[in-house]
Amino acid sequence: MHHWKKAWYTLIGPLWIWVVFIIFVPFLLAGAIVSLSVLPPVGDTLIKTASLFCVMILAPLAALAEIAPPFVTKEEVNWRNRNTDELFEGDVAWEDIPFLPPVLKRIRATTSRRRRQEKRENETSIDAKPSIT
Repeated sequence: MHHWKKAWYTLIGPLWIWVVFIIFVPFLLAGAIVSLSVLPPVGDTLIKTASLFCVMILAPLAALAEIAPPFVTKEEVNWRNRNTDELFEGDVAWEDIPFLPPVLKRIRATTSRRRRQEKRENETSIDAKPSIT
């Protein structure tokens, strides 16, 4: 059974912060711009369409497929790799791969062979250094 703290902890990552941001901010900005009545009706329609695009396309991509802009995926990968022991069982490493370069990237899980190899390299480099006594 999955503990509730682990489930809650996954919802505070950078990717979910992006999902909440991309849902609420376009509606708030579009509502503010339209209520000012500074644009012609065509401009209001374009603003509303752009906000709907953000909400209907970008939010589901991020929430369901883990696809987001590169600055979000970079932070999410760093966050998941830092917290992998708390969030996931087993050896998992995370990386972001291009999805629609340079606009969107996708997060992918890999086995942690690379991390084990880095540990071995660090151990050999430490052993190779002469000790100063």
